[in-house]
Amino acid sequence: MSPSQFAATNILPLLARIVLCLAFLPQGWNNLMRDVEYTARDAQRLRELGVRGITDPDPKKSDVALGAVRGFEAFEAFESPEWQSPGAPPAPRPGANGMDDSASTATPQPGVTPAAMTAPASSASQTTPTTPSKPTAPAPVITERPNALASPLAPLTQRGLYTLALLVDRARIPFPNEIAWAVAGIQLVGGACVLLGLFSRVWGLLMSLILAALFVMTSLPIIKSQGAFALGAEQQNLVLAQMGLFVLALGAFLVGPGAMSLDRAIFRRSKRGGPKRKSTSA
Repeated sequence: MSPSQFAATNILPLLARIVLCLAFLPQGWNNLMRDVEYTARDAQRLRELGVRGITDPDPKKSDVALGAVRGFEAFEAFESPEWQSPGAPPAPRPGANGMDDSASTATPQPGVTPAAMTAPASSASQTTPTTPSKPTAPAPVITERPNALASPLAPLTQRGLYTLALLVDRARIPFPNEIAWAVAGIQLVGGACVLLGLFSRVWGLLMSLILAALFVMTSLPIIKSQGAFALGAEQQNLVLAQMGLFVLALGAFLVGPGAMSLDRAIFRRSKRGGPKRKSTSA
């Protein structure tokens, strides 16, 4: 066997399997074992799909329906700077004449009447001082969001695989949660098995199908909208990575895992241990 033939049958399939393992195994681990905090809109859709947070109680159907109808507007209202920085003084609001209303609603000082605050300086000295009035207590500062409005759209903490569920749901494919779990399992188990060369053709077929679906749902719309020659560096890297991994997975399915694999050792041993045929002479 020549060196090129040895490399084609041993080294190149092994390198392809290593690359597939590095691409799928860590991603599957993160999807199954790492928790992700989903934003309000994604959390709302996940709750509609029946997903609950790890530490959150099951939301009521009425709360989910309320969030779907008018919860987004309520959540966006609570994202204002006044809610983001509890305890800060409220921002000045312009009055009818375009000026700040805070001057007209200022708290009266002891010994000074409201009329004296708005009177000119010349007449202020002629004003007779009155009995000091008890200053009014400042309005309490609300530092927490009302749970009745924020609960339908509260952020949700769950496994990272539900990012795939949202992607599948946006493509209007049924059973997004089940598909996300299946894809994460293929990424984790298949990534480990393809490195060892165990059932490599099966995992290569499944990985090629996953990569083709991801390309159709993520990269193909970008190419159609911007054009193949107008992609940015990040988008171009994503498209090329998906295409390259698809070629490697399809090669593992069509060509096989190579000589340095468990498949070759197991199936070659089973063929050698099979029953021998008796030769018949004429």
